[in-house]
Amino acid sequence: MARTKDKADIRKFEILEHFQQVLAKEGFEGASIAKIAKQMGTHPSLLIHYFSTKEEMIIELVDFILEKYESMALQKSREILNPEQRLNTLLDTIFGVDWISLVDSSAFYACYYLSFRNRKVKERLEKLYKRFKEYLVNEINLCVSEGLIKESDPEKDADFIISLVEGLSFYRNITGGKQKYRELGSYLKEKALQILTKS
Repeated sequence: MARTKDKADIRKFEILEHFQQVLAKEGFEGASIAKIAKQMGTHPSLLIHYFSTKEEMIIELVDFILEKYESMALQKSREILNPEQRLNTLLDTIFGVDWISLVDSSAFYACYYLSFRNRKVKERLEKLYKRFKEYLVNEINLCVSEGLIKESDPEKDADFIISLVEGLSFYRNITGGKQKYRELGSYLKEKALQILTKS
């Protein structure tokens, strides 16, 4: 039974990867199940077996995006015990080019756009940001308990970091260029670190 579920999860993951690519090229209106199936080299009925509608697919896509971000953040900092190194690695990760490149921005903003009209998509995006904030709050609390951060309101500091990361992402999509993103990301990371660790 578990093997079937594993295969189903893998297949859904594959479908969502292709959905993200088609969404980036075609937008939500143009990203049909037929186009996703064509890109995968399969029949549309296979996709309908896993996702009955395109709306259902976009709801699952937000969870898929969350999983990708969580696995990247956790993978890089899980083994680091030193709080200073751990905080540096976390900030390097979320202000880095790999973070913004993990999910296609067009696909992410399509989900964001739909959240204004679709309550379920909005709830999933809220869940994504809630999990991101919880992760940051936990890391900030760890730094406070170890004396690396002296004064902090972890909730507000987490909101501050998320706002910087999202602003950087939005700005990069308007101005373009990974080099500019890399430079500005590094600058914002250093500023965030200074603010967090101020004595």
